Amino acid sequence: MKGEIVTPSRILVLGAAYGLLPAMRLLTAGHNVTVICRPEEQSNLVDHGAQISFKASDQRLEAPAAMGRGTPGVLGVTDADVELSGTDLVILAMSEPHFAAPEISALIKKIGEAGLPVISISNAPPPPFLRRLNKLNTDALQEAYIAWDSWQYLKPEQVTAASPDAQAVRKNPSRLNELTVTLGSNFKVAPFHRESDQALLERLARDVAAYEVDGRQVSVRFVPHRSLFAPLAKWPMLVTGNCRCLGSDGSMVSISDAVRSDLEASREVYEWVLELVQKTGADDSDLVPFRHYAAVSRRLIAPSSFARSVVARGGAVERVDKMVQLTGRALGMSHGDLDAIVTFADNHMLETSSTAH
Repeated sequence: MKGEIVTPSRILVLGAAYGLLPAMRLLTAGHNVTVICRPEEQSNLVDHGAQISFKASDQRLEAPAAMGRGTPGVLGVTDADVELSGTDLVILAMSEPHFAAPEISALIKKIGEAGLPVISISNAPPPPFLRRLNKLNTDALQEAYIAWDSWQYLKPEQVTAASPDAQAVRKNPSRLNELTVTLGSNFKVAPFHRESDQALLERLARDVAAYEVDGRQVSVRFVPHRSLFAPLAKWPMLVTGNCRCLGSDGSMVSISDAVRSDLEASREVYEWVLELVQKTGADDSDLVPFRHYAAVSRRLIAPSSFARSVVARGGAVERVDKMVQLTGRALGMSHGDLDAIVTFADNHMLETSSTAH
């Protein structure tokens, strides 16, 4: 069942892995959605259509896909050389390093020049968004970004960010069109600067919330928040769980084990990052208490993408560890466990890069 859409919005989503989740939620709510993705993803989607399954509810979303710009009910797929005319909103749903690719950087430049509203769904909020947080010295974080130059094309007033709390995975590497939602949390979206952009976000959020399957709401909705700091609520979780999946010898454990094998040690790390985020300007109401995260972490039974990326791909790593470390340094704070993680990741990536060349 779809909500009553008077005029469908035209939405461009960069990324067809995690990005397939927000794309399908908006598409099934009645909007016109096109995904920028790699050639193998394009062909897989066109041949088989897009499919999202929700583990907790046994619900499923399906839609056909076609090359080119999409129409309501059909997911469009294309490459980065896309015409932006008529686009109402852009969603960035790739990991941060991918935005350094020349073709993606050129697209970001076009998006910036067009002044389009942008929502980043990323563990590493882009610098233009962080510049909206008055107490954060964004330039001090440059070392944490691989695509730093690309981000300079976007103006702070056009960018907001969402906390990517929903967990979704491709269970079959050969089926790039299928995504399984293992944790159906919502996208908590910080407010836009411009009133017109915020009005669009709130309308899309209502449309997505109104869509039902067999009379039941579907999880993973867009929830507009009043606070700019909503996306930073993820930082304590990322440092305590995702970053600590990686052992000093390169071994990996699940996020659940990283958090729950020593709850007191995890609590200490979590509280340190909470304090850091509060020093950037966040209120208690913006943040998630450790007990809530510890309970949810039971369901996170795989190693994090951060740990897997450091071990397997070297340079293609979203460096939230370094982002939090550098933020702490700018605020006069440091933590030995986090410093050790950053040092190991730096060294391992350097060794991987040297071996590749």
